[in-house]
Amino acid sequence: MCMRSSSKLMWLFVVVGSGAMAACGSVASQSDGGGGNGGGGAAGSDAAVDVAPPTVTEACAMYATAFCGRLQACAPFVGQVLYGDRTMCETRAALGCMLDFEVSDTNHTTTDMVACAHDATSASCGDLVANVLPASCAIRPGMRLAGQGCGSSWQCMSTHCEKASGDCGVCAPRADAGGACTVDEGCTTGLVCAAQKCVAPAALSAPCSTAAPCRADLFCSAVSNTCEMPRAAGASCDKDSNACDFKNGVGCNGFASPPQCQMVSSAKGGSACGIVNNTLTVCIVLNSCNGLSLIPLSTTGTCPNPAGDGQACTDSVHCMAPASCVNGLCRLPSSSSCAK
Repeated sequence: MCMRSSSKLMWLFVVVGSGAMAACGSVASQSDGGGGNGGGGAAGSDAAVDVAPPTVTEACAMYATAFCGRLQACAPFVGQVLYGDRTMCETRAALGCMLDFEVSDTNHTTTDMVACAHDATSASCGDLVANVLPASCAIRPGMRLAGQGCGSSWQCMSTHCEKASGDCGVCAPRADAGGACTVDEGCTTGLVCAAQKCVAPAALSAPCSTAAPCRADLFCSAVSNTCEMPRAAGASCDKDSNACDFKNGVGCNGFASPPQCQMVSSAKGGSACGIVNNTLTVCIVLNSCNGLSLIPLSTTGTCPNPAGDGQACTDSVHCMAPASCVNGLCRLPSSSSCAK
């Protein structure tokens, strides 16, 4: 369950960033006081000069810095669990970005990426975690018709690539409220997929259930059956194990009496995990903690390293995004290879 929650939060942050404001100057028209065209212009001219947009490499570096900064600000524990540290986050985010730009038949540009990141800097963490993003961050319609093959929603005129499994799928329309769906992206913007139906997420204090989920920045209380704000360390999580603020490193200690929200730490490969200095410590990418046992009792173990790209992965040793475990090996996305 925790892996599902952290993965969802990861995707909610894919199009936001805190460091892109400074980057916008490299894609906008700028004033050049130095001269006109043809070499004969007078000094001090205010003629505008069109500056080329950033290359894919440049844009992805900007994106990675922005993405990881925003993740660190709005969901710091999620960033730690997914990547371990800021440097690794930027490395992996840039890699995923570069792979995204290898996909054909899209209208996605490096300028779009920077504009979205710039606009997202003024959005609240609550909105970003809840996937309420600026209009500039919306997927632009691609060039492929409904029914044609796709590997990315950016390729589809409908802005949705329906995938049964794997990297490839078929362009399909987004469903309105009440329509059938398999993922949130299969719904009209602003809706989420719950119990295979597109619904509007419930707001704070609204009734909630499996078929009527809360906004992603809230949780559905098992006690009140209403949407509540995640709880800080020290709060009760009795009969409400999802109540604690996981994105900020707070988890429910069900062994406490009564159960209580407590701080949780993360550890990289080779570091101690389990109960470390009286704090629950989980491995990055949610790898299993090696060495824990009930008989004989051992509450401290060691984290294995995440499986590298192309290396073996198991239920205990996981891949690091953007790679996923496919047939026992960590594989990077290959959406660009999907047939039309």
